[in-house]
Amino acid sequence: MFISKEVETLYNQYTDNPFGNKKDRRIESWLEILSRLPSILNEEVELINGVNIDFDIKDNDEIERLLLQLIPWRKGPFRINDIFINSEWDSAKKWKRFQKLNLDLDGKSILDVGSGNGYYAFRMVGMGADKVLCLEPNLVHVSQFSTINHFVNSEKIRMIPERLEESGLANSKFDVIFSMGLLYHQRNPSEHLNNLKDLLADNGKLVLETIISPKECGIALEPSNGKYASMPNVHFVHTDNGCKSIFRNLSLQVHAESDLAVTNDNEQRSTKWMPFKSFESALNLQNKSITIEGYPAPKRKFYLLGKAS
Repeated sequence: MFISKEVETLYNQYTDNPFGNKKDRRIESWLEILSRLPSILNEEVELINGVNIDFDIKDNDEIERLLLQLIPWRKGPFRINDIFINSEWDSAKKWKRFQKLNLDLDGKSILDVGSGNGYYAFRMVGMGADKVLCLEPNLVHVSQFSTINHFVNSEKIRMIPERLEESGLANSKFDVIFSMGLLYHQRNPSEHLNNLKDLLADNGKLVLETIISPKECGIALEPSNGKYASMPNVHFVHTDNGCKSIFRNLSLQVHAESDLAVTNDNEQRSTKWMPFKSFESALNLQNKSITIEGYPAPKRKFYLLGKAS
């Protein structure tokens, strides 16, 4: 059984087709790409130091052509033989910040909400996770995960192309839940965290990563028109005090927290694999301490939370 009977039932509609009954004109082309991926011989997969895949193949160029049809690659990097998928985000940097929290993932059941293309899920397996359920509504990311997992061939990760609120999850319990880069997109951040808490095992841990506003912003910065650092649909960028106020109200205890990390163009930038506007368009050209909209530039932080006893 994969985590719970509920999860098994929810996933059943995606066993034959990773997109289920979703409607998108691109699905046919994505399925064609998946069907053209080569069989794997003498495979070696390394997930501890990154997502690194080696196997015997005569034509890496054809694989690269197929992978490039799945742009934009937001999260990564991934290495497949000599092909280096240099994604927009160098997600290894965020993962190193997470690892400083010293959370043991060995043998754990994990829910990764808004998982993107599964980069972090693969790294979780590299840290010994038993099973990882990814929720990701963006079908481009689902196509990328399906492609990478063709090569990794992990039975420990499953992806459901749904938002948390629409997933149908209600009775399952997870040892660890990740919510990274989601809180500021929530119209009701407290409800988001409470929904996650409801799915957390009694001794489980919630890993929250978000952008933090300076304390001068009070509880939270509320961007006008919902735009912040060129990102749409940003409703609240909480201060540290604002986050901790929500935690207290929800009886969530802070077990550990990271230092603030300033986002820069070494961590997020345009590449061959994501050739569109990126972080370079998010900041004021004359003053990089503020965003293009005039708000404080993004700084990110991890919180490790648990249910208060």
